[in-house]
Amino acid sequence: MDVKGKMCPMPVALTKRKLAEMQSGQMLEVVGEGELEFDNIQRWLKNNGHEIIEASKKSNEFKILVAKY
Repeated sequence: MDVKGKMCPMPVALTKRKLAEMQSGQMLEVVGEGELEFDNIQRWLKNNGHEIIEASKKSNEFKILVAKY
């Protein structure tokens, strides 16, 4: 899911909405930009019991791979 160009809290809200539509165990890749958005999405995922498989950042862009639980 691409959240580039979106400012907080939209990337977190879009991630939350997309995960709500998914089955437990499915994977979601979130790509976006911004340090705040990168940190906030990861914090929300951890606080809500989802498993972050990979989180990487290159320059201003990031990628987070998460398993829904």
